[in-house]
Amino acid sequence: MEARELLDQLDASWYSKLNPRWMDLLGDYVGKELFLIDGDAICQQALNDPLLALGKSQDCSFQLLHAVWSVEKLVSEAPVSDLHAVYLPGNEYLTLYGGDDTSPFVVSSRRLARTILKTHLMRLYIPVTTFDAPAGDEWANFASSKKPMCIFCNDGSQFATVDCNSFTISAVLLQRRFIFNMLSNGVAVVSLEAAEFRGSKIISFVYEQNLLLKTRKNLMQLIIACRKEAMSILPEPEHSRSDGPPKVPASHGIDIWAQTTVDDYFQANPTDTANDALFAVFLLHLIFLPYIPIGDRSQKPVALHPELESQLRDHIMPKLFDAFNRGLEKHGAQRRPDVDGRIFLNLLSVFTNHPVPDEDLVGLLGRGPIDAVESVKAALQQHVETGRLSFSPAVLSGALGRWQHEKVDSLPPHIEDVPFRLLPFYNEVFDECLKPIHFASEVAPSETTATSSPSRSSFVDDSENLSQRTGWFTNTTTFTDDQHWHNTRKITTGFQEKRLVLYGEKRGGDQPLTKEQLAWLRKKKEKSHQRLMRDIHRHATTLTGAKGAPLRRLVIPSTKQSIKDLVTQKESPAQRASKSPTPQANPKPRKEPKSQQPKLNSAEKLRQRIKEEKAVKTLSESELWWKQQLAGMEKLPTLERKAEHLSRVQRNVKRMEDSWLRTETLLYQVHLDVSRWIADGAREEPQVQARYCVDILRATTEIHNIGVASDAAQSFVRSLLETIGFSDLDICKPSSPTGGPETTKKSLTFQPVRFAHRDRSKSALYPFLTLPSHPIRFQLEHYGVYMDRSMDGEFDARVSFVPDAWQRNVLDRLDKRESVLVVAPTSAGKTFVSYYAMEQVLREADDGVLVYVAPTKPLVNQIVAEISARYEKSLKSGTVWAAHTRDWRVHEPHKCQILVTVPEMLAIMLLSPALAAQWVPRLRWIVLDEIHSIGQQEGGAVWEQLILFSPCPIIGLSATIGNPEEFSRWLESVQEQHGFNYALIQHKHRYSHLRKFTYTMRREPIEFKGLSSEPPSDVKPIYIHPMSVLLSGTRILPEDLALESGDCLTLFQAMWNVADKSPEKRDQLAKLDPQTFFTRSRGRLLNQRDVLDYEAELKSLLADWAKEAEAYLQVLRPIGEALSQGHELCETMPTQRSMYLNLIHVLHDLQRRNNLPAILFNFDRHDCETMAIRLKEEMKTAENKWKELSPQWQAKLAKWEAWAAAAKQRQRVSERAKKTKPQEDEIPMETGSWEDTFDPEEPLPEFSFAGPWTSYSKAELEEDINTLKWAGVQPWAIEALKVGIAVHHAGMNFKYRTLIESLFRVGFVRVVIATGTLALGINMPVKTSIFVGDSVYLTALTYRQCAGRAGRRGMDLLGNVVFYGIPMERIHRIITSKVPPLTGNMPLTTTLSLRLCNLLHGSQHASTAVNAINSVLRLPQLSLASEIGRDEVLHHLRFSIDYLRRTNLLGVKGEPLIMFPLVAHLYHTEPSNLALVALLQGGVLHRVCDLIDLNPIDTKRSLVAVFSHLFARRLLPRLYSGEGALKRLRPAKSPSRIILPPLSPDAYRTLSEHNDQILETFRGYARSYATQYLSEYSDNILPLSKEALPTSTSAQGSFVETLSRKAVRVDATSSFVANSGVTDSSLKTVTDLARTARAGLHLDKNAIPGLDELLALDGRVVNGYILDYFTHGQVGALIEANWVRRSDIWFALQEFSLALATLQTGLEHYMKAAAADPSLESESSDEEDDWRDESGNSAETEELEPGATVTFPVKPAGVTEGDWKVYRAIVLTKREFDEKFKAMWA
Repeated sequence: MEARELLDQLDASWYSKLNPRWMDLLGDYVGKELFLIDGDAICQQALNDPLLALGKSQDCSFQLLHAVWSVEKLVSEAPVSDLHAVYLPGNEYLTLYGGDDTSPFVVSSRRLARTILKTHLMRLYIPVTTFDAPAGDEWANFASSKKPMCIFCNDGSQFATVDCNSFTISAVLLQRRFIFNMLSNGVAVVSLEAAEFRGSKIISFVYEQNLLLKTRKNLMQLIIACRKEAMSILPEPEHSRSDGPPKVPASHGIDIWAQTTVDDYFQANPTDTANDALFAVFLLHLIFLPYIPIGDRSQKPVALHPELESQLRDHIMPKLFDAFNRGLEKHGAQRRPDVDGRIFLNLLSVFTNHPVPDEDLVGLLGRGPIDAVESVKAALQQHVETGRLSFSPAVLSGALGRWQHEKVDSLPPHIEDVPFRLLPFYNEVFDECLKPIHFASEVAPSETTATSSPSRSSFVDDSENLSQRTGWFTNTTTFTDDQHWHNTRKITTGFQEKRLVLYGEKRGGDQPLTKEQLAWLRKKKEKSHQRLMRDIHRHATTLTGAKGAPLRRLVIPSTKQSIKDLVTQKESPAQRASKSPTPQANPKPRKEPKSQQPKLNSAEKLRQRIKEEKAVKTLSESELWWKQQLAGMEKLPTLERKAEHLSRVQRNVKRMEDSWLRTETLLYQVHLDVSRWIADGAREEPQVQARYCVDILRATTEIHNIGVASDAAQSFVRSLLETIGFSDLDICKPSSPTGGPETTKKSLTFQPVRFAHRDRSKSALYPFLTLPSHPIRFQLEHYGVYMDRSMDGEFDARVSFVPDAWQRNVLDRLDKRESVLVVAPTSAGKTFVSYYAMEQVLREADDGVLVYVAPTKPLVNQIVAEISARYEKSLKSGTVWAAHTRDWRVHEPHKCQILVTVPEMLAIMLLSPALAAQWVPRLRWIVLDEIHSIGQQEGGAVWEQLILFSPCPIIGLSATIGNPEEFSRWLESVQEQHGFNYALIQHKHRYSHLRKFTYTMRREPIEFKGLSSEPPSDVKPIYIHPMSVLLSGTRILPEDLALESGDCLTLFQAMWNVADKSPEKRDQLAKLDPQTFFTRSRGRLLNQRDVLDYEAELKSLLADWAKEAEAYLQVLRPIGEALSQGHELCETMPTQRSMYLNLIHVLHDLQRRNNLPAILFNFDRHDCETMAIRLKEEMKTAENKWKELSPQWQAKLAKWEAWAAAAKQRQRVSERAKKTKPQEDEIPMETGSWEDTFDPEEPLPEFSFAGPWTSYSKAELEEDINTLKWAGVQPWAIEALKVGIAVHHAGMNFKYRTLIESLFRVGFVRVVIATGTLALGINMPVKTSIFVGDSVYLTALTYRQCAGRAGRRGMDLLGNVVFYGIPMERIHRIITSKVPPLTGNMPLTTTLSLRLCNLLHGSQHASTAVNAINSVLRLPQLSLASEIGRDEVLHHLRFSIDYLRRTNLLGVKGEPLIMFPLVAHLYHTEPSNLALVALLQGGVLHRVCDLIDLNPIDTKRSLVAVFSHLFARRLLPRLYSGEGALKRLRPAKSPSRIILPPLSPDAYRTLSEHNDQILETFRGYARSYATQYLSEYSDNILPLSKEALPTSTSAQGSFVETLSRKAVRVDATSSFVANSGVTDSSLKTVTDLARTARAGLHLDKNAIPGLDELLALDGRVVNGYILDYFTHGQVGALIEANWVRRSDIWFALQEFSLALATLQTGLEHYMKAAAADPSLESESSDEEDDWRDESGNSAETEELEPGATVTFPVKPAGVTEGDWKVYRAIVLTKREFDEKFKAMWA
């Protein structure tokens, strides 16, 4: 089989089916882990650059300096902390044969460049390793010790075209084999060629590792065949391996590699005068290069005699390059080898064009280089003496004169510098901000302006031409932004205030609603709102507070004052707060000393006496009730029965509020514990002793903390603790009486068990009543879970709990109205912060506003429910709260005091002119929950904008910020610019520990037999000690890798065993012996702070040991192995089948261990549903089998069936009885039987995870199930719900998800299988979080968020985390991975610049708008992750404004023009929103829609194709971009086209011209800034090595002067890129403009609205999944052919549907303004929208044109026919798409 056939077969059977994910590696994949990068891939990225003049078939240039700069820039911009370059054999072939062609010149050029670049990489800070074999022992040992997470490489698909040669195909085959080896050995592969470095993000295609690949026999055979065929075609590589600089010193000023090269060349090539002269000139140029300034090395291509060029390209230079390559590979280089092909060719032209030189070598090169020439001649004396090497100009000219070229290079033509003139712009606010750069921005030189083509000449000012065109959306009316984005209602107009379309009022062909229709709609709306509020109330009743108790609603009275009143008052809210603490619902009164209490008058004394009498009465009642309970318990026959009864008593929450009664129950519990201990047959076993001691200690500690125990009770407790071994605890000492003499003098209410002799001198009555070990070790080993965990907690009247010190700090800051960033782990107790601020806002005024920003809609729903449960306030107008998301709204957002929303909606409101003067000044706080979302790839920029434009203090909350200090510094600078004080408040410790486990599993699982049976013995939990991660070789542990007290003890013991061989280590460790270290804690129980100190000391000592040379072998591995018992059972990756079949047994085991409820996290929606279905079916199968085999069940069922059969007879008897009216005293009392409630189809408790101890009734369940059926929830989900199993992901029905959350909290649903939707703050506390299966989305961040659901403060003392179906090595990597640092975006985009202008204009320069803009534009650092300074931002802003002026989006005074809504409403799609305007204004869409009436099908498909390019760009890997690739890879008979067709020539031409305008504008920006600020700074330092190249020269030769005259000059382009002759004006794309910018100039291509990607200038192809779905409507085809994951389909289609809806609304805004008909604003009312939803297209009658709407039933006046057709076509397209979309999820 030939290479081409093998490649096609391999791609079709394996590679094309890998379905890589396009994702952010740092945000979604890993933390600070090891990245590998294929060294050849680095070389390929540099050498494949089309701007690089190296290895090009028609150019003899070899511009190495440009390549070196590209490599350093690539490595330096990779935002990873641990990067390791590797070179593996076979990968070099893609470097050599992956260029334009495979001619000897190209291959030898790339080979030499590869060797030099590899040598240079070894000198940089990143480690470089070369391997002899891609899968040998050396690589295996490396991978095992380094544990790389992924490797960057290329696959060569872009070169594997139909017409490529066999060398290239063979190279691609070897690269496929390399990728196979990586994936099958557990290393994920990332495409470097597709990677985008966006600030601090890396986004690329990620191929997931698969350890099972090697088990596929046919695939393995194919891989072997591929390698065999490839190696039979490719030449044998030369591997003279060098791993570093040479150890042989240079002789006489020449490197050993160069000397070897010269010897090799002369030996391998016969004497030839001309060829020897060419070689001498090449050596001469190498000697001369260090003396040439970097600016003079920017040369254009050199024209030589054609024969000479051919000789050089085909013969001389390949031999010369190969000789140099062999020398470098053999010896390496001490210095960076430097070659410059154009300097060589320029020097060569001197000798070929001057047969008789007028000067010697000194005159030609200058004195400095001559000394170096003489040194080289001395080193190569033998070749000089033989006459083969001569540097004499006369000799060289004589040998080369025959190639004199008549066409001599002239100087570059002088182009008069025509300034790039900005269009006029006058705006007093922006003018003031732009003052510092005003002069520079007015004139920006442009080299091409004078020579621009006539078609481009209109770029200076197209406004006149555009305004004169007809038929294209070119109206230039000023736009007034006072309406909603989703309809034409005014923003500040409420529902009751807006004018309705009344009965009888008609316009043209419009069909208004009748009175009956309007009344029906109002009633429908009212009922819908009532149902919504009922659901919210029900949701709220299931929520609990910090201690697990139901929330209590706080009624806050109206203040009768506004924010304006507060501002006018002298005292600030902070000052008033400091004088009068904010009252709470149930504040704990502060106990005042008696001497400070004021004297009471008679009335007060009377009230106090009544209160005391009531307390005595309550005490008496409690005592009586307790004695009754005691009497009942004494009658019970066994101690176990007594303990069960006591447990029920203690669950009586109301009774246990009585401190005396709670104390008595605890005392009796201690009595029972001692009695059971004495009676226990295994009482002397250490584990039994420990269990009873823990129970006793817990109870006695609580007794002490309550503080009302009587003297007799204290004596009993003290005596018991002394007996078991705690003789000096503070809880043994008498406590101060707080309960009064009535309680302190009481004797015990029961006769306690006797456990010791009264005479203590006698031997112990029960010797086994003692601790199993020393008290300190006992506490560490057994009592850690119950230790006191407060951190300096003190009473504070402002809150209803005892806050820790850091929590009180937060309260103090909020009282002073300061901004805060609170960073604390989940369960630490930071949620109260936002509710404290809410209460402040509600109490201080009636119109102050707090905005709570949540990242997801589920979190919005929860916060709404919680606010509804917490607060009530009567307001004259408006509501306490409102909710606003993109597709859901409750109450009016601008008429509430607490608004809960998502970041996108708040950004819209902050930038809304209509709200700037009325609503924005009322803002008091903005709470940014999960503020780390600012680092996300999608949507992160919106969070950044919220912070920048916030007009009030902010409260940031997060548990997972990787770089809080760095982020805090930026946040502080923003807040200070806004005038607010700011503080970072960080707490690093969880309240409850997370205990980690993994589970073993059977290869062939046994049958599940019910929850009362024993789980399989070989499906069991394996404890994961946190420090077992030392086996992975890690030396740096994350801060949040916490140890429990028992973990500290086992770690100490493991370290002690290691230190046994080292006296020095043993001496160091002796200080940390627990009995020595905790001597300071004598007299009290250990607390969590003690353990934290001990943990820190152990880790510190271990870190010191880890610095030793052989630390891994001698320290880390032995400790890790000692703490990894049982881990060997979970080393391998299980199959998915094994995972699914064992899952029921894992849950069964958790149920037995009382570790449910649990959330199972899996990041694939389809897998979540599959697991739920399988669990449900397994339980049903087991239940059916049990019923078949159970005689008891059969008998019960037969009895019920007989009872059911007699139902008619019972009914007749009942009816006869009704006819006979009995006397009142003879009315029979019906007693219900078990048959009445028996349902044979109801799941049995034995086969259900549903909670049995819940208030959720069967009737409620049936009602909810009926609701879910009506809502379209699938039957399998309802059946799973009945057995307590549910699925939660964003694709599930909203009602279903909300119900699941409520039922989980009330305890009915106890197993939830979810994606990451439950990770972000949802109030669903669990005992166990389970990660089911590995995923690329199981990252450092998601791990911490999901694991944090377990063990919530106040509810659980401990949380459990289970890793199921994940290899132990991966578990270690997850645990030790660090949260990635927050990275920002460039928030000042072109669209945002337009929206800022709109904000100013529409608000009539409202003070809030002016302040927001001024404060942002004065920031020293605008963005979190960008180094862009203020001046550069201002330049960017000014040129963005100019671009907006030229595209008719902005007026001369900054007023937004009529096309504004189309751009602004689609802001998140930039630059596609701007491209849309270009297509509209260019008439492209008009020409597409011209045939909407004649050929609607093709017109709509054409529109969808265009909009897919704009709004649904999902890139495909390069594999599909090659010619013929689709034909080979497309599934048979698939209806999908897969690849989106390219833009039409018309659209391509329009967008290309527009892109040229963008490029010209921002080229002017770059040159303007560089000219003004960077002209004095040299651009001569390499970005990574920091090597500085000369900027001037001491050489005064004529050749130097010639180079200086001929050199091209650049302003904004890097001098290193100019080495290839690139100039500012020669760059043809925005991408090239950004990536080639000089040092000091920060051009973010994502902030420039370039259209390079839309034009596919990089050759990539786009997935046509939207067009395919619009064509065939088949979800299955999208999964199979378009490779869209099932879990992503709904979101992808919804996003496109929303884009179409936004586009339609934007066009309606445009036409309304163009028609200048203010009456149109009322037509698109909410009622009519609802009417259309209910009754279809009610407004579309037979009289209306297709595509007409209620808003525009006919073409408005002032709108052209072409514009009208475009609108109708888009409406029709949206309707058809939505019909197909709704059919998918209905």
